Amino acid sequence: HGLAVTEFSELEIPITRLHDAPLGNPGMRLVDTQHIFGNFRADAQNPDNYYFIATDDHLRDIRAAGSEIFFRLGTSIEHTTNNYFAFPPQDYEKWADVCVNIIRHYNEGWNNGFSWNIIYWEIWNEPDITKQMWNSSMEEYCRLYEVTAKKIKARFPNVKVGGPVLSYVHPGNNDTLARLFLEYCRDHQVPLDFFSWHRYASDMKEIVVEPTLVRGLLDEYEFTETELHLNEWHYWIGGFSKPAYFDLVDGLPGINAAVFATAVISAWQDTPLTMGYHYTVGQLSSAWGAWDAWGERLKLFYTLKAFAKIARCKERVEAVSDDINVQLLAGIGPDGKRSVLISNFKSGNAELKIRLKGAENTRFRLVRIDLDHDWEESECTTDAQGVVNLPGAGEGLSSALLLQEA
Repeated sequence: HGLAVTEFSELEIPITRLHDAPLGNPGMRLVDTQHIFGNFRADAQNPDNYYFIATDDHLRDIRAAGSEIFFRLGTSIEHTTNNYFAFPPQDYEKWADVCVNIIRHYNEGWNNGFSWNIIYWEIWNEPDITKQMWNSSMEEYCRLYEVTAKKIKARFPNVKVGGPVLSYVHPGNNDTLARLFLEYCRDHQVPLDFFSWHRYASDMKEIVVEPTLVRGLLDEYEFTETELHLNEWHYWIGGFSKPAYFDLVDGLPGINAAVFATAVISAWQDTPLTMGYHYTVGQLSSAWGAWDAWGERLKLFYTLKAFAKIARCKERVEAVSDDINVQLLAGIGPDGKRSVLISNFKSGNAELKIRLKGAENTRFRLVRIDLDHDWEESECTTDAQGVVNLPGAGEGLSSALLLQEA
């Protein structure tokens, strides 16, 4: 929402997925198909039957912060006693027509709209979550996906459409629903520009290897050009418990979650993943994102800010670590100066020794983010061998360090 545009801009986020936008903006009719086209019995071709203004403002704020849009068509998750919208549409063809008109509004100016060239359009969310998201079968989701994807691609051949947005895909272990969807799309010649799924984890190895496994799964079904979008992920210690929401060490808003984020993104640079969308960045229950309900910046804000700095380096430099929980990302910026991001996720190392080849006796600015420091700046200098000793973190704790050549 508008008050967070400054913070959002500072993180330089390249693309924003719109799922669950109403949850972070209570009382607003945002994004969800039923909020834009509120009466499904109405004429889908009559512009008067659409309510765009709140979503227009929401997307305008996101774009003002420098981020592109990934538009999820469908409904947000329902953590409610009854389900209100987590059902298959009454008429798939009509629902697809509504989706086409939403795209027309944002890409072709229809109904006082825009020419924003939004590329990514996702169909529904987590159809395998049978109460909160989709009260029907996976086969039924496949049929909705087919009708909608074919109609969108016929009308807008240059946009990208995808799904199935599964809450998990564990290739070789528990991938039955993913295989069902891929087989359906292959056999019915359904467009699949990107394959999307979700993963919540606390183990680096599990989440880092998953894109490679999913790539193999898609290649098996001949979707070799389909992009991979892991578009919900977060550090997860299990259960919607009080510690998960309030523990500033190992909970959702804690230092370990914040460093896990940059460690994972760093490691994903060497996998087939196309895009990874953290859930979330904006406040949601004052725990999930980079700031809370009162605008107070959380640890995640500072680690993502550090990642934004290293992402400005257009020339990547090889960086090697012997510990998967200590991730390094190094590069050379447009000014020729060198930077290194160190994500030290629960490695148990109280001190880190880094050797920077070619940067002997060089002064660096050090940014430190840990349990006790949000963005503490100091200076350090490498020795004659290019080695610098840096602070780590205690047992069970994490830290992020950003070295920028002075």
